[in-house]
Amino acid sequence: MSEILWVNPVGTTEFDAATLELIEAVRSSQHTPRVRSLEEGPPHLEYHVYEHEALTRMLELMREAEEDGCGAGIIGCFYDGGLRELREGLRMPVVGMAEASMLLAATLGHRFSIIVGRRKWIPKMTDNVVLVGLERRLASFRSVEMTIPDVVADPDLFYGRVLAEAQRAVDEDGAEVIVLSEITSPSFWERARVELSVPLVDPGVACWKWAELASDLFLRHGLSHCKVFGYEPPPHAVKTV
Repeated sequence: MSEILWVNPVGTTEFDAATLELIEAVRSSQHTPRVRSLEEGPPHLEYHVYEHEALTRMLELMREAEEDGCGAGIIGCFYDGGLRELREGLRMPVVGMAEASMLLAATLGHRFSIIVGRRKWIPKMTDNVVLVGLERRLASFRSVEMTIPDVVADPDLFYGRVLAEAQRAVDEDGAEVIVLSEITSPSFWERARVELSVPLVDPGVACWKWAELASDLFLRHGLSHCKVFGYEPPPHAVKTV
């Protein structure tokens, strides 16, 4: 049995219960979740400056989890803010929601489309596609034009817009897989999977299952991020075995 830390990098516990509900619907019995949010921080990460405000406290939570023997950590935001910094500063593997979702999508079909909340998000998420090396596999971005507070206030409207844009991505853009940029409830995911003609990747499901694999490989075999070149840590930042 191993524990995996999921950090919602926002200064509110508003999303913690929904996160735990999704994890419980898909997790292996060999892995237990530790869901945390920040004691202080931004209300969401729709703006670049908010990511920087959240990073220091997120790193502190990840370090505490590593010291407690957790097998992996998850950044609970599709922007993957702080992913490189956390991998640089920790031995424990850290999973990025967008990276895990796109890598999974690339195994399920030739090209994928990403459904975003707002057009504002597309430049940052385009950069993430390039960083992962999957820009040639991206069919399109499609926006439902709803902020995070909008989604929380009217999940049914969000569902309808997601399904409409996803179908357009299939019909007009040639998408063979749909990737959501926000986690959803288990019922949302199950309904959408039935109504869509192509595979649907929920980012919460993708990053949790990726973290289970990463945790097993780390705790049983010592496999984690390379500390040479890109993730080389600052002096004395990472404890050795």
